[in-house]
Amino acid sequence: MNQDAYGHVARIGKAIGNGNRLELLELMAQAEQSVHDMARMSRMGVTAVSSHLQVLKNAGLVRTRRDGVRIYYRLAGPEVAGLFVFMKDVAARFLPAPSAADSATEGSSCDIAPLIHTIDEAGDAFMLDVRPAHEYLAGHYPGAVSIPLDDLASRMDELPRDQRVIVYCRGEFCLLARDAARLMRDKGIDAWAMDEGVLEWRAGGSVELTATA
Repeated sequence: MNQDAYGHVARIGKAIGNGNRLELLELMAQAEQSVHDMARMSRMGVTAVSSHLQVLKNAGLVRTRRDGVRIYYRLAGPEVAGLFVFMKDVAARFLPAPSAADSATEGSSCDIAPLIHTIDEAGDAFMLDVRPAHEYLAGHYPGAVSIPLDDLASRMDELPRDQRVIVYCRGEFCLLARDAARLMRDKGIDAWAMDEGVLEWRAGGSVELTATA
């Protein structure tokens, strides 16, 4: 048996075998991100984020780019997003406990905001992206309108009242779309949150994302 080969592959498993690092991978699947941005969005400390990113970099899962004093991180390739999604699907199928998404959304906006599970169910709905603007610019569903969740309350008049609105965000574990759909339904808008998002689309290639320069 080639223990070196097994050990080499195990480095990948060890690198991603941490919930905080998976969250950072999800953020990097949206767009190139700085350490400080990821610390703010994940509510982790800068030192902790830097440490997690170093583990991911040593395993070859992320790449870096320096711009002045700032270092930006991105996924090494769509295969990394695919690995995350595959792990998530295996966990949902074989772990007896509820999925992380179910646990996170229990008693939250999911109770009053209906869900669709894949883009195939969207039809000709109005597509709304509620991620931060820089993530939208890096890649979004073709034709989707960007209104970050923090701006939604003040831009509600930009949304149609005679058409179903499908809200998406980073991926299945992200709650931005669910929170946005709840706010819109409170204002009488036929809003639905979508389970899948940019993470799944980058992993599977089912959606050709549009980047805006």
